[in-house]
Amino acid sequence: QNLRPFTPSSTHEMLLSTAFRATTIRIAVPLSVNTVLVENCRPAADITTRRVTHLRSATYRSRKRTSVMMESSQKRTAMWLDCDPGHDDCIALILAGHNPSIDLLGVSTVVGNQSVEKTAQNAADLLHAAGLGHIELCKGQARPLLRPQAMLCPEIHGDSGLDSLAGGSLLPGNAVAANRQYARAVPRMFEVISRHYADRGERVALVATGALTNVALLLILYPEVGAMVDITLMGGAMGMGNTGPVQEFNIQTDPEAAKVVFEAGVPSLTMVPLEVTHTALATPDVLARLVPSSGATPFRIFIRDLLQFFASTYKSVFGFDSPPLHDPCAVAFVVQPSLFQTKLMRVDVETVSEISSGQTVCDFWEKSSRPKNVVVAQSMDVPGFWDLVCAAVTAANQVAAMNTDTTLQPELEQL
Repeated sequence: QNLRPFTPSSTHEMLLSTAFRATTIRIAVPLSVNTVLVENCRPAADITTRRVTHLRSATYRSRKRTSVMMESSQKRTAMWLDCDPGHDDCIALILAGHNPSIDLLGVSTVVGNQSVEKTAQNAADLLHAAGLGHIELCKGQARPLLRPQAMLCPEIHGDSGLDSLAGGSLLPGNAVAANRQYARAVPRMFEVISRHYADRGERVALVATGALTNVALLLILYPEVGAMVDITLMGGAMGMGNTGPVQEFNIQTDPEAAKVVFEAGVPSLTMVPLEVTHTALATPDVLARLVPSSGATPFRIFIRDLLQFFASTYKSVFGFDSPPLHDPCAVAFVVQPSLFQTKLMRVDVETVSEISSGQTVCDFWEKSSRPKNVVVAQSMDVPGFWDLVCAAVTAANQVAAMNTDTTLQPELEQL
């Protein structure tokens, strides 16, 4: 109710009201901004007819079949990954797609590290090059929930969102990725998640490694989905920020969306903040494990060049000697939560301050009277994390289309 419209010429407002369990959130939305957002998210006719209510008639039979199948195979966690590739997002995609305990149901992109057109193209190129071309990819929101213009991050990820030291994108465009047809992310996310929940009776791990715009709209338009997902996000900070004094980029770029998600009352919401992700440093020793000189392939050289560009920008902007791989940490939490120490606490998102909008206010000392709403990661077993990442890169290397199709191979400097 306190949120300020961000389009000064707007004279109309629309109230989006949605009840999340016991909490009702009302958001003042400038009509000129939000009508575009909602129109882009409105389900197509073929999606509308496949709502979860139409799936329930087969739920009992499906669950019986599923239980029999699970007895004879390893149980995998269903995941949907919402991202904005981005160098570290690429490693998150590889970890999600090539870890045997994860069933990656789909990927969606959002504006963030670059425009949504560029993040979608980067995701398509990476999925195809890494042997994950069969994974469904959807294009999400092109701007924040309320604010008319998104923050981008070319100082870290370059003009393409996936730049190389040589200039231009690390991944050359290819016909398969270029011809992908993108479903609208939010309705498709609901369709896939609700179908899985109806068929299996299991919540889906919804991992967000970019701005929370898509996730917020999913909860606003389909409030029933809150009971179907466990949300894990890379974002926020308990103290010092990165793109602001106390603001982390993913939250700062759409604070209103983060506020919706943090106050939605979902059964499980986990935040992996900067304090944790800044320990996931891709040191020279890590690089040697990811790209051994004796087994260099085009795919592994791509990984090396990706990390070297990331290292160069983190050195110039933040003074890091080795770059932190933020986004795979959120995926790793789902893969192996035992790697993390966590604390349940109250976290609020600042949305109106001129100097700290986008701050995640973490009540570490339990001074707030408000209910605790977020599990916040405090630390991570860093060697265990790199074991997961190295194993996923090795698995990806075995099936990577980049290793056999020369048209997918950028001009990489050999080892």
